[in-house]
Amino acid sequence: MDNVGPIRTGLANGVYFLHVLVTFFVPWGWILPWPEAWWFGIFFIPLMLIHWKTADVCILSTIEMKLRGHPKAGTIEQGGFIQRMGALIGWNMSDKTAVNMGWAFSYMGLILCALRLYIGG
Repeated sequence: MDNVGPIRTGLANGVYFLHVLVTFFVPWGWILPWPEAWWFGIFFIPLMLIHWKTADVCILSTIEMKLRGHPKAGTIEQGGFIQRMGALIGWNMSDKTAVNMGWAFSYMGLILCALRLYIGG
């Protein structure tokens, strides 16, 4: 990757942090004590899933990689975020495992947010 300077690196780190928050919110947002978080999950998670179905790559990964000057930003070759997160703990998962985990945890989070709203907390 190119040396893109401190401002773009800082922005890329901000997008990365947002992506980490999204990655943890989607499966675990239902644990939060606020109904607003559950409602957010009910609307956000399906939008995210639609994005996954209609785009080749995640928009947050693409923005981060473009800011970092990655030559393959916006393509499948930029790499998946779930795999990069797994690599932090030494887990080099396959593309299929990452995709299956992403879908499974997303549906789990969506169902549990709906369940929390249905039972009233």
